[in-house]
Amino acid sequence: MPDAGYPLFVNARWNPKAATLSYTLIHRGVGRIYALDLGAEHQNPDGSFVGEKHKHHWTEAFRDKQAYVPTDITASWTQPSDVWEQFCAEAKIAHHGEMRDLNVQEELLP
Repeated sequence: MPDAGYPLFVNARWNPKAATLSYTLIHRGVGRIYALDLGAEHQNPDGSFVGEKHKHHWTEAFRDKQAYVPTDITASWTQPSDVWEQFCAEAKIAHHGEMRDLNVQEELLP
């Protein structure tokens, strides 16, 4: 997709082999301002760990390094479309497009 030049964009990563899923809202001038990670534990700046389901919310004090366990995400990393809907609902993102089920490519083709 061509770069439209908007200051905000979403990056998504889904890795079935690693059992991870991430949705990240990025501001071109600041970096990651809001994110959801499933399947990978996170260590906060104070040394505490949050679980394999956590969100990052940008703050002046910690930038994007502080994470917390969300209660609004109930779908699993195996359900990227459902997780996307829940992420959008909490972030107040209006997605007017279509998200289809993702296919897994097992091997790279020659």
